[in-house]
Amino acid sequence: MKFADLLPASRNGRTLALGAAVDAVAVGMFLAAATLYFVGLVGIPAVAVGGALTAANVLGLLGPAPFGALAGRIGTLPVYVGLTLARAAGFIAYAFVDGYAGYFAVTCLITVTTRAALPLLQVVVGELESPDRRTRTMASLRAVSNAGMTVGFLLAAVVQSAHSRAAFTALFVFNGAAFVAVALLIRKAGARPAAQPAAVAEPGDRPEPNAPPGRGQRPGPTGSPYRDRRFLTATLANSVLLLNDSVLFILVPLWMTRQAGLPAGASSVVLAVNTVLTVVLQVFVARFAQGFSNALRLLRWTCVPLVLSCVLFAAADGGGVAVALVAVLLAVVSLTVGENLHAVAAWELSYEMAPERSRPQYLSVFSMGMSAQLIVGPFLMTAFVLPAGPVGWLVLAALFAAATAAFSVAARPFTVATSTPTFERTVSRV
Repeated sequence: MKFADLLPASRNGRTLALGAAVDAVAVGMFLAAATLYFVGLVGIPAVAVGGALTAANVLGLLGPAPFGALAGRIGTLPVYVGLTLARAAGFIAYAFVDGYAGYFAVTCLITVTTRAALPLLQVVVGELESPDRRTRTMASLRAVSNAGMTVGFLLAAVVQSAHSRAAFTALFVFNGAAFVAVALLIRKAGARPAAQPAAVAEPGDRPEPNAPPGRGQRPGPTGSPYRDRRFLTATLANSVLLLNDSVLFILVPLWMTRQAGLPAGASSVVLAVNTVLTVVLQVFVARFAQGFSNALRLLRWTCVPLVLSCVLFAAADGGGVAVALVAVLLAVVSLTVGENLHAVAAWELSYEMAPERSRPQYLSVFSMGMSAQLIVGPFLMTAFVLPAGPVGWLVLAALFAAATAAFSVAARPFTVATSTPTFERTVSRV
């Protein structure tokens, strides 16, 4: 696969992809180098850094809602650009941090603005791309972001090797400039007219039966996502499915070293497998999520690889190093497939379930699942699943299956009294 194949087809989409790549490189550099700097050079205790990150993630859970409401009033694009500039200011401010108070304040600022910006990016993509290209463009952004993150990790190694405040200061200034560039790119894309639907569907796309005309471009009703029981159910179920993130980054490395006796460096290889597969799979999988019915079908398949990965880990527990090595590779491949199926299906379904006039508010609430997972997931993995052994893995598999079923039931279309399928009635209001 050529790198060009990962990029969106439209001019607006390619501009958004460039912004996503710059964003990811900057974030990758920061994630790989920041802890070393603040603990090793600034002198902030590691436990205090962990506490600040926990507090920031709690605030990040609450951050999307008010900014989503603001976007509903004044427009998504200006709010997203403003949040991106706030992130730029935060990274530059890190260069002047010399104690815990400053670190805590800036970390909270960056975390809240980042969490608030993520769902608004999905709305921006929907506004700038035609409905037939929207999901593929979101998949392209994720693939490009994974590639950019890898580049950022490698560049961070150069900064870390210098082990000087000047090198880290340059990193923070670079990140600030990078996010200013991202804001300018998004504004540039927003100044162009939205892309028109493609004349020819991509290979693998299937027209959705009984699809109402003009889907994705209708005004739709307005309302509060907090009164929408179906949407809240889908949001809660999605947060459970997002536990695949904690499984990969928290549970798998610990299981490999403590339960399987594999060398610590093996977890880096596993993460690399996940990253490469995500870059390759994301755009390909998106072709099968075009339209509401196709996305719902893809969501139902999500639990198969997620459950399979848990079963493989459970079966390999206590089986020896050779068995564990084979099992972990197969399980991580399966987990990555499930992660990618879930990502594209959740994008399409959450976007379609949200009324157009309330889309920023709805998608901001939907995004809270990721923040909740970041708070609950690490504790769940370390306090229950890991010490419980095979039973913990099987319980996790049951959670994935139940969450997939709940999301599917909440998102399924239903027919009004006239038996005319309409998406406007897909979302039940209280």
